[in-house]
Amino acid sequence: MDALSNWITPNESFYVRNHFDSPELEPDGWTLGISGWVEREIRLTQGDLEQMPQASLVATLECAGNGRSFLEGKVPGVQWGAGAVGNAEWSGVQARLLLESAGIEDGALEVVFEGADSGVEGGSEGAVRFARSLPLDMALHPDTLIALRMNGEPLATEHGFPARLVVPGWYGVASVKWLRALRVVDAPYRGFFQSVKYTVRRKTARGISEDVVGMMLPKSEIIRPRPGDCVAPGTRLIEGIAWAGPEAVAAVELSCDGGDSWRRAELVGPQHRYSWTRWQYAWEPPGQGAYSLLARAISASGEIQPSRHNPLHGGYHVNFSRPLEITVTASTAKKPLVFAI
Repeated sequence: MDALSNWITPNESFYVRNHFDSPELEPDGWTLGISGWVEREIRLTQGDLEQMPQASLVATLECAGNGRSFLEGKVPGVQWGAGAVGNAEWSGVQARLLLESAGIEDGALEVVFEGADSGVEGGSEGAVRFARSLPLDMALHPDTLIALRMNGEPLATEHGFPARLVVPGWYGVASVKWLRALRVVDAPYRGFFQSVKYTVRRKTARGISEDVVGMMLPKSEIIRPRPGDCVAPGTRLIEGIAWAGPEAVAAVELSCDGGDSWRRAELVGPQHRYSWTRWQYAWEPPGQGAYSLLARAISASGEIQPSRHNPLHGGYHVNFSRPLEITVTASTAKKPLVFAI
């Protein structure tokens, strides 16, 4: 069964996204430094982190450009299909424990999380290091983790060994891999990966503003049937997954007529904030012919997945409901019902 059909994504099936080559870090020589707007600078080893209280949570990570290839007109960036998303259990140390041990000074505004990977990126002036910041309240949130393990196993190199940030409910770009430093700052951070890259525009009363890509938006995917399938008459089980960033999924609605009408699907299995949930809908086609299927997720706060991509978002936040075309035929011959990503 396709990895997206399971609530937990196996480590070997979890998507990988880097801007630069994965650094090869040796645990014996690796340290994590905390500096900046703090009372005392500290440096921790992997052993130090393992000795601290451990926490775990299940969270979906999605690349901010997931689904970019489905946009009308090519936009810059990796041309992802639908597979740059996964759901895993992350275990490690709360970031706030590290920050509180250093003592945050009055006036601190953000925390910059810096990875060990660096290189030249399109639009950069020379080499840049991958780094992102979080508002102080988010860095101190009890669910923001310095993860050491993924699904109970030590992080693989491609997933950030020996330690990575995990910001549940935020797009994957925020979860910096191969952490080497936390730096507390007293002014907004304008790093390359949240100024030149990973920004979206937004309409305001004063015009167009620019925002850093942050929290994930509600989204659903139909897993079965797959695009172009020919299915026989009779009751068909339509299946999929949905997620809503920092919130739980409250509902998923399905349309089998291109969006003219909507019906509630059944949520299946675990339903928690931060993580995706599976859903299914028993559909009996009214007759033979072509059908356009759509699914839309609704978050716990009532936010509904949109039907169109917001052009102000460019190649990010691609969360519109994507039509899936199938045909109901009298023939009993069917293609294998496998989700193509």
